[in-house]
Amino acid sequence: MKTLKKFLVAASFSLLAAGISATAHAQEVWKLGTAAQPGTVLYDIVMKFINDFNAAAGAELKMEYQLVGNEQEMHQQVVRGRLQAGASSFAGGAILVPEGAVFQTPYLWKNNEERMWVTDNFGVPLAKKLFAEKGLELILVADVGWNDVICKTACLTPESIKGQKMRVSPSQASRITFKQLGANGVQMPLTEAWPGLQSGLVVGADLPFLFYVTTPAAQSAPHYVLTRHYHHDSTFIVNKALFDGMKPELRAKLLKALPDVAWARKQVADTEGPKMKEFVAKGGFVHQLTDAQREAWAAVIRPGEAEMVQSIGGKAQEVMDALKKGKVAFAARK
Repeated sequence: MKTLKKFLVAASFSLLAAGISATAHAQEVWKLGTAAQPGTVLYDIVMKFINDFNAAAGAELKMEYQLVGNEQEMHQQVVRGRLQAGASSFAGGAILVPEGAVFQTPYLWKNNEERMWVTDNFGVPLAKKLFAEKGLELILVADVGWNDVICKTACLTPESIKGQKMRVSPSQASRITFKQLGANGVQMPLTEAWPGLQSGLVVGADLPFLFYVTTPAAQSAPHYVLTRHYHHDSTFIVNKALFDGMKPELRAKLLKALPDVAWARKQVADTEGPKMKEFVAKGGFVHQLTDAQREAWAAVIRPGEAEMVQSIGGKAQEVMDALKKGKVAFAARK
């Protein structure tokens, strides 16, 4: 009897040890949260990163896509470790790093070449420090696209926005844009914007086209006006404690799997035109503006720059100074 008892106890310990060993060697799974949805170039860029990393990481770590419609909530979940990584924009991260809105200062950039060079060489190094202070590792900055105005009816001039109820994002760039236009701004997260537009609670907003066209807004607010008032950079983030705790060789694989910035930007640029044509063919409206028409919008919106930077607070002025220093350096290269 004692022998049988010893055998059972020993067997139990063996099974327990085997279970612990199996658990210890189980593949770890990371979730990457994003509002980018299947069928969009933004989703394709995210999935290229995920698939390339999974192929390199093997059985050690697996990353999975997680749809999170509320970008502000996604950032908070990454900081708390409930999600391990995320893909969004500086606007989506404004709840944690409000200074990111400076990159979206209305009518800051003369052209795409200036924007990309200054962002990469003067903006990103500073942004990485700001994100790190909030517990996030900023591992990539690429493109989402230009923000334009969307409306339920054609809103082709700054005057057409005055007094209208417009959805304002949590970003100060969106707030100052509609304040300068004299709109009745209603701040709401993306998840509330779609029913707001459908019900008429708001009659317009501002969004980048490649995201807009995948949402219900494309039906309820079918007029897309190419104001090009500010630009959205895409941001890939990782919980900083997890990133710092990764084995060096695994961290190197993660960074190597990131999409090439030039390639990612080209995907966005090359996709927008054809998608606009598809949208128009289905009954939507894309309103092109002349340089003079766009300058009429800029003349109203641009004077709000100082107020925007002041309202952001924190190190917003430091970011603005860095970007303007970059603009001077870019001009000197010419």
